[in-house]
Amino acid sequence: MKKLILVLTIIMASCSSEETSDYTVSYDYEKVNYVTLTNENTGGGSQKAYITGSTSLDQIKFCYCDENCSREVINVAEIQLNEATNEFRFKKTLSDPYTIITTNNWCTQFD
Repeated sequence: MKKLILVLTIIMASCSSEETSDYTVSYDYEKVNYVTLTNENTGGGSQKAYITGSTSLDQIKFCYCDENCSREVINVAEIQLNEATNEFRFKKTLSDPYTIITTNNWCTQFD
């Protein structure tokens, strides 16, 4: 009987664990050629395109915006997108630090 109690105690001790929240969720950025943002409103809205040098304007896609919509094209050295966090980051030159922008409240296209 003492052996049975000892075995059960060992099993119960090995099965119990303390839960910790020490792990962190890692979100990865994926390299893309462009990110376009469209924010249409009653004043016509605006569109921005962040493109790398290897991408031409005829290769990119925008969400719909009416004829009064303004458009700005920003040439950058590198773009990375994180769909899980609705963010993208870019560098104007490769030696620059990343600038992070959220895509919340924008219609976003990318490739």
